[in-house]
Amino acid sequence: MSDFLKRAGLPLTALIGATFAFLPILDAFLFLSSLTLVPVSILVTSKFPISVREQITPWMSLKYVSIPLIAVAASLPVWADAFQLRFYSEMLILGLLAMSLDVMMGYIGLASFAHAALAGVSAYMTAIALTHLGWGPWVAIGSALVAGTTVTTFMGAFSVRVRDIYFGIITLVFGVVAFIIANSWVSVTNGEDGMTIDLPELSIFGLFSIDTGDFSSFWYLTFSVVFLSYVFLRKFMKSSVGLVFHGIRENEERARYIGYNVNAYKIFNTAVSGFFTSIAGVLLILKNGIIGTEQMDVIHSGEVVIWSVIGGLGTLIGPFIGAGFVYYLTDYLSEFTERYVLIVGLIFIVTILLAPSGIVGAIKESWQAAVEHKEDEL
Repeated sequence: MSDFLKRAGLPLTALIGATFAFLPILDAFLFLSSLTLVPVSILVTSKFPISVREQITPWMSLKYVSIPLIAVAASLPVWADAFQLRFYSEMLILGLLAMSLDVMMGYIGLASFAHAALAGVSAYMTAIALTHLGWGPWVAIGSALVAGTTVTTFMGAFSVRVRDIYFGIITLVFGVVAFIIANSWVSVTNGEDGMTIDLPELSIFGLFSIDTGDFSSFWYLTFSVVFLSYVFLRKFMKSSVGLVFHGIRENEERARYIGYNVNAYKIFNTAVSGFFTSIAGVLLILKNGIIGTEQMDVIHSGEVVIWSVIGGLGTLIGPFIGAGFVYYLTDYLSEFTERYVLIVGLIFIVTILLAPSGIVGAIKESWQAAVEHKEDEL
């Protein structure tokens, strides 16, 4: 307990004080009680006996979890209203953006502070192709994916020879440059006013079309794209290339000594991350019909990092959960106070101090600790 208080006593006290200062008493109690569900669940799972754990683990695989998940997603337009569909669609898109950052930051150890700007590049390219160039929807989307992936790959190639915080600083500069270009190239991007598009219909092999302006149709499109992206990244990170990413993250020099071209793998990693970042950017403009420069600023890129760290780097699902958690939290707290950022920031600090590996990482570690403890007893 003394170690707990030394590590998180002050920020935890500040979090409780800020919550009661900005929220009504009853809501503050409910809010803080809901936050305790995470550490309580971690504590409970760590106490599961090995026999129970062996029975539960197979049911936690993707093939079983995906069945109820797809069922809920398919039924959502039936019971959710238009606002809720838009809200959950954006939550999924932001989760995809956080997962794309995790490809770099969690799996190969490259810290990026430009992912919001990179998503903005693909969003702006979509708008430019549709409005200024008059291209069809699929051509516009394809060009946006190419543009976003190319810019991210170039950023990786330019930065790959430096490490740690220096790499992060260079990505920060790239993000600022992209923001300045979008803000100052008024004849193309409309500057601070942003760009709007007429939400297109996407024809699928001529068999049917998806009206992106229809909330239900867009929800199904978003869920399908995000779910398939997660499945692909999950399998990719378990492939031989993904294992090399792991090796470089754990010990870059050893990976270099045994013959791997570390710089080439880093550049390829940024390309993969950039591709899925671009998908998130395209989905964002198809959802909102508008893209503005404020969505590309450094603050938003920093938020993506916070989502990923809170959820758990190197897990894919962790950053996704972190993005959804913070996005929902922000929406809830903004109903009571304009200073909700302070509460979210304190939650971030407490998470870093008590669970440096994030929510999902802490659960995995506690589960593994229980296994090792049982093996020691045997």
